[in-house]
Amino acid sequence: MNFPARLLLAALAITAFSGCASHPELRPYSADETRQLQLEALQRQGLSQEDYERRRLGVLRAGQEQVVSDTAVGSLSGSYL
Repeated sequence: MNFPARLLLAALAITAFSGCASHPELRPYSADETRQLQLEALQRQGLSQEDYERRRLGVLRAGQEQVVSDTAVGSLSGSYL
């Protein structure tokens, strides 16, 4: 194989494999991932047990979805009519 053919083959191989080493797409963290990161950061802060538990409960409560029942929505919408 002559030199230009080898050079072309090497360039194609580098091009083909460079796509495999590219960085993954960036995406926002999910709510669960954010909560987990907050809890891990909280563990590293060196707080007293009481402060740690208080802040930990705050993080966990903030992550809970608030559920609104149909009766609560109905009573609110009826007051505006």
